[in-house]
Amino acid sequence: MNNDNTNNNENLNGLDLQLSIFGIQFYALGFDQYFYIDVPGLNRVDYLDEEDDIIGEWRQSHRRERHSPREKYQNLQKYLQKCTEPIQNDHLDQQQPYIKVTSQRNMSVNNQYFINEFGLIGSLKNTNSKDILIGRSHRNQNQDLIPNDIILPEDRVISRIHCKIVCKDYFRKDQILQRKYQLVLKYINLPTLVKHKISQFLEEPKNVYVQDLGSICGTYLRVFRQEPYVLSYDNKFSIGSDTYFSIVLNENYKLNSKDIDQEFYRTLKSLSCLKLSQKHEIHFGDKSKQQEFQQLEEEVTNIGFKELYNKLKEYKVPILAIKFSGQGVESNKQHNILIGRSNLDTEEFCIGRGADNTIKINSNTISRKQCRIKYSALYQSWVISDGFQDRDSANGTWVSLSTVEQSEKKKESNQILLKNNSEIKIGDFILKVELVKGQKTKFGQYIKEMMSL
Repeated sequence: MNNDNTNNNENLNGLDLQLSIFGIQFYALGFDQYFYIDVPGLNRVDYLDEEDDIIGEWRQSHRRERHSPREKYQNLQKYLQKCTEPIQNDHLDQQQPYIKVTSQRNMSVNNQYFINEFGLIGSLKNTNSKDILIGRSHRNQNQDLIPNDIILPEDRVISRIHCKIVCKDYFRKDQILQRKYQLVLKYINLPTLVKHKISQFLEEPKNVYVQDLGSICGTYLRVFRQEPYVLSYDNKFSIGSDTYFSIVLNENYKLNSKDIDQEFYRTLKSLSCLKLSQKHEIHFGDKSKQQEFQQLEEEVTNIGFKELYNKLKEYKVPILAIKFSGQGVESNKQHNILIGRSNLDTEEFCIGRGADNTIKINSNTISRKQCRIKYSALYQSWVISDGFQDRDSANGTWVSLSTVEQSEKKKESNQILLKNNSEIKIGDFILKVELVKGQKTKFGQYIKEMMSL
């Protein structure tokens, strides 16, 4: 019995050395279909070790966000259909995966919620939606109808049905793999338990998503100091108590585009000389280029800034344009353009209250170093991080789930991936989401349990 356990452990210890080789073989097969692996008794084993956790987080962070159909804000009827058989869900089994949501306001904990495969434990919701709905008290013609699982206090900035957490996939019991992986696993001569360990590494992640449902004031995710967030066109951010900025131009390094020439600098100078409401502040990652640019003669033009943006897109240099609004923003410094250095990491462009920042925001609710933006050669994109290298900002840097367009038209956002310890901001409330895998079981323990049956 002990020898069998030892052999299994030796196989597992050498497994990581084989995974990269297997990965090459898997991808060479080139199949695109999906299938379910059916290993009797092994479809629900939660014994991932620390290295599995790291690999899983890396895979999840590199998956694309799931898109959802856009709907009109008024079209919420699907969340108001009363269920005929209410689910009795009042027990938390900590040996199984679950999700913990902690509600905070003004740094104090208000409530804790637990979600299992049947929904929110103790939920008063009596509608058919399988997702976890969040909002304030909902009033309609049917006074008995309760569509929300998590009900926040009455606040005008919180919509009656504000957002939802989509977690059905997190609790799935079947293991989903691509067909190419199934074919390889079928013919590899390894013990069944080792094959199952490999299949756990390769299976489609059990993701959790959050989605804004066309709320009036939006739903936001915290940007962390040590986890760069990749920027996209039309992203919207919130900093301080009432300061916002959006990404209005996002150009990465393009190898086959034009090299920088004098026309490029003239275009930038034209942007810096536009009328007050459209005037742009220009910031170079290379400080010597900044000084040269300041010495150029003014370029007055009748061309609008959108046409000038199109000219800038012709060049291979990374360019990011940001539009600010709200508290502490000077009217002639609403538009800012950041210029990177070819395909290299740029020095960080800092936003904050301090005079030494690239972009200064004159508001007491903004930290001296609020957030940092740079072009990253690693990510091949512009990225943003909260705070400074060694400290977080006081009030956080938050990215809206909705793009500017979705927010203006009150459309549902895309479904955005949640990671363990993600934080969701709704008005003054912060919901911290913890993804708990449940009690882990070791191979040896599992084998003993099977042998004792």
